[in-house]
Amino acid sequence: MEKAKLPLRKMKQTQDTFATSAGSYRENPLWIARIMGHRDPGMAIEVYSRYVENFMGEHDGANLDAVCVNRGSREG
Repeated sequence: MEKAKLPLRKMKQTQDTFATSAGSYRENPLWIARIMGHRDPGMAIEVYSRYVENFMGEHDGANLDAVCVNRGSREG
């Protein structure tokens, strides 16, 4: 972050960015909730669906993995 001259972010902001990004890659809200430690997808859907047009995805992390880890293109 220092090398890029970006301000440090609070962990909460990072979590929000993850959830929104995962939703935009059509990841399953159940999967997002599980990864974030939530008991059910209700909070993820309620909070993050306002930022993502079609938050109700069907993937289990594969799309986000392809983009973030493998640098592939996104599906669907």
